[in-house]
Amino acid sequence: MNIEELTQSMNQAEAEYDFNEIESMADLYRRIKQAGELWRIEHTEIKIISKGPRKGETETKIPIPSPVDVAENLNKLCHFTFIGRGGISDSSPVYTFDWDSGVYTHSRDLLWRLCRAFDGRLKSAHYKEVEMQLRTMIKMKRPLEDRNLIPVNNGIFNLKDKTFRPHAPQFIITSKIKTSYNPGAEKPILGGWFDFDEWLDGIAVGDEDVVTLLWQIMNEAINPNYTRGKIVLLLGDGNNGKGTYQDLLKNLIGQENVAALRPDQFEGHKPEMLLGKVCNIGDDISNKYLDEVSDLMSIATGDTVMINPKHEKPVELTTKPLCLFSANALPNSRNKSQGWYRRLCIVPFNADFNGQKERPEIKQVFLKDRELLEWVLFKILNMENFKKFIEPEVTKTTLEEYKSDNDYILGFVKNRYVPNGWDGLTHVPTAFLKRELSEYAHDEGISNPQLYGAGKRVVAVLNKETEGRYEIKSGRVVFGDEKILDPFGFFQKDLAGSRRGISKIR
Repeated sequence: MNIEELTQSMNQAEAEYDFNEIESMADLYRRIKQAGELWRIEHTEIKIISKGPRKGETETKIPIPSPVDVAENLNKLCHFTFIGRGGISDSSPVYTFDWDSGVYTHSRDLLWRLCRAFDGRLKSAHYKEVEMQLRTMIKMKRPLEDRNLIPVNNGIFNLKDKTFRPHAPQFIITSKIKTSYNPGAEKPILGGWFDFDEWLDGIAVGDEDVVTLLWQIMNEAINPNYTRGKIVLLLGDGNNGKGTYQDLLKNLIGQENVAALRPDQFEGHKPEMLLGKVCNIGDDISNKYLDEVSDLMSIATGDTVMINPKHEKPVELTTKPLCLFSANALPNSRNKSQGWYRRLCIVPFNADFNGQKERPEIKQVFLKDRELLEWVLFKILNMENFKKFIEPEVTKTTLEEYKSDNDYILGFVKNRYVPNGWDGLTHVPTAFLKRELSEYAHDEGISNPQLYGAGKRVVAVLNKETEGRYEIKSGRVVFGDEKILDPFGFFQKDLAGSRRGISKIR
């Protein structure tokens, strides 16, 4: 190529250079390839050979672009950013806006493909250097936190003014709901008989308040930027529809956008799995005793928690996904505070679909139907705003039952202390009480019960739950009462002499 041909190629490349707005990844790749071609033309070196058998001929050399050149050109055409809430970007990957999905992704494979589109001669070592150069050029941006903006499959829906707009780079999101918004969506009757509203009424056993609550749960499940401070527990055994309801949520949101942590996994590095997720659905959790729930409680209210990623220093995590779990029986918790109980939204599933009513095609076919999911999403997005979940009577009753079951001190008094007649005795030594309480806790699946101050706690329950009045003081077991406390005589030494314990004062 001589100088005249090079000049002609440059003019042609500039004329063909596409400055139209990018609307897809195909557009982006085309623009990057054009930019690479223009860079190679501009940097082509033509040298006239001055000696030897080729004297007078021209020699063309096209250099490989440096990582800085590639990074600068990509940064002009692509939308790169760090995403976080702090000012330090060290722990943030490089995010790239994907025009086809409408979200930011930290896929290195995508970044490598963009580098290759600019110049196919680049090697893997160049790719890494390009990324390092990009890190010096881009800035930190906060993720989308507006509670009124819901990223759905085909755009952004505004809950406040009910408007819809397509995805765009200014919306800093890393996930979106799998279902598309369809402003003309209508409820389908599938298979000629399946009516969604009738099905929802069926799993709510005709309780209108429970139906409303289930719609409200769906409303919050699709919004990762707003929390009403509740942990949702779907409770019930057998074929009652709770698993099918969970599958509806997963189909609506997209399995890839749902974390699956259980309540006992909200500690250490595992909460890191919530990053980029729309909600958390822990399916069929066990009734294993919950020793620690503070981070789960904090996440439920949108407060910041510390997580410990493997092989990295602890970092802060602030996220607001709905945390929903299903269980056949509720797990007891060491936390007995009103703060724990206040966060619980227990939804009993009392339906019984054994037989003809809960047909397999509901779960396997109908609740995956695109037309149905678009109608459900349309209904959710157009619900009236509400500040807190409705509280059906059945939910209130179940919570009160859980409070009693969860407090093993209360359970011990109701199920062992009073039935054994110990509440009528003049004095019960603390040593005897702690051994009995430890045995009861072990039977309840509590491996390491907190027995310090147990006497005072039992006294508080006795004074509240019985007509007697009790206090902690030194005293002796009245003659004959030792046979009531220890009928087989195994622990008589714990009952002899003057000992501190629970004394009945009237």
